[in-house]
Amino acid sequence: MGSDDLVDDLAGSARECPALRDAVVLASWVDTGRAVTAKGVLRRADVPAAGRALGIELPERVRSAADVPALHWPWTAALGAGLLSIDGGRAVPASALTGWRSANADEVLDLWTRGFAAALTGLFDDDEGSEGLEIGRLALTVLASDPAPTRAELATAISHAILDAGYELYRTFARGFGVRDPAEVTLELLAAFGTVTGTPGRRITPLGRWALSVIGTRGVALLGSSDDAEEDGTYQLKIALQHVRPACWRRVLMSASATLGELHEVIQVAFAWDDDHLHGFTVGRRRYGDPYFDFEYDEHEITLATAFARTRKPITYTYDFGDDWRHEITLEKVVEPAPAATDPICVDGRGDAPVEDCGDDEAAWIAFDKVGINTHLARLGGGGQEAQARLRDDIEVILTDAYGEAEQMTAFQTVLDEEIDFPVPATLLGNPVVVTGLVEDDATLELRARCKGKHAKGLVSFADLEFRPGTVESWLHAAYVTYLGRSPSGVTPPSTWDGLTRWLS
Repeated sequence: MGSDDLVDDLAGSARECPALRDAVVLASWVDTGRAVTAKGVLRRADVPAAGRALGIELPERVRSAADVPALHWPWTAALGAGLLSIDGGRAVPASALTGWRSANADEVLDLWTRGFAAALTGLFDDDEGSEGLEIGRLALTVLASDPAPTRAELATAISHAILDAGYELYRTFARGFGVRDPAEVTLELLAAFGTVTGTPGRRITPLGRWALSVIGTRGVALLGSSDDAEEDGTYQLKIALQHVRPACWRRVLMSASATLGELHEVIQVAFAWDDDHLHGFTVGRRRYGDPYFDFEYDEHEITLATAFARTRKPITYTYDFGDDWRHEITLEKVVEPAPAATDPICVDGRGDAPVEDCGDDEAAWIAFDKVGINTHLARLGGGGQEAQARLRDDIEVILTDAYGEAEQMTAFQTVLDEEIDFPVPATLLGNPVVVTGLVEDDATLELRARCKGKHAKGLVSFADLEFRPGTVESWLHAAYVTYLGRSPSGVTPPSTWDGLTRWLS
């Protein structure tokens, strides 16, 4: 058999497998659109009609469409293959459905493979996809062995292969199936996609052998590149503070191209936090934060579009790892085109926000103030984000080749002594002073300023001072305060400022 004939046979098997066949039926059935949950699952009220469209019998009680594999697997495949898409909280037919009937063999196999990969990752609740695909690959590898285990031995062999690959992978494999054997559930999904034969004797099919090769070579690329996520339009986000009663949440609009670092700034304003503590984002299994505080992934290097493309679950933002203020961030819909109002903007909210660092006996609350929030957010949108990016670049230059707190503090003193033309005017708690120079406090590892004035003499904390906006000293003070993990009172670069790149030469 020639290669073209083999591809045609594989495509024919892919077209006729139950999961993809039903995926096409569901994509046509949604017609002008069907409402879905925040996770992209068909709402329970529409499950009976979807079941009738597929001609399947439903259990008497259904909590969610995800409880019905014969419905949920094709639905997930339709989304993964591009037969369906989610737009504004509704599932609608996508471009791949239009060309389905005329698709050539290579196009059919591509759609089938993407749908199969999406169903595998969905089955094992794997946000990033690598573990679900690896489980599928290992199961197919066991089936492709010669001689292949049969019947009861087969499920045991699959479980052992996954356990041998690592305990973390086995935990993903084993959770969420109740009393059912996860290996048996995996085999049912493989059969639904035509990669193995039906019961009683499971055997790998030619389509299964081909899928084994494709998963091994393409991996998570089968799920689409999240780095190519569309960054047009505006995201409507609901940010809900967890474990607070009454409920406390804010609804904001932000550009899809905004970064998680910019979202951090918005959350700080929306919930009246002081930004005096560390924070971090959880996207799937990855943790993003400020790289100066040893986070593996940089919150300034990932956009909202990419972040939400990498996970089907809400993103989590945690502020203050002591008090553990957790926020759940849900992408509610994409507004196209972007609204006339400049984002970021708060459009709704409910509940008072807690005042941070108050003991249980001293709990205090800040009332929701949409006007006040948007007044502060306007400062972020008015070029403030660009200024923050320039500030981070300068901090990175200052800290080049400085390792550990002592070296980093020395690096700041060296640059600031050279760049600031002392003496310079400043204020301390609203009172005027003159700063004549800086010294490094070896005991506390902080910079102290030599001050003259009626209200301050001697050494004071450099971080506690304020300088006239738009000056070199104000800009570098903002860099220092940001390095300490605090929010500067203002971030306005001098009009002639061209950065600190000369320090790299």
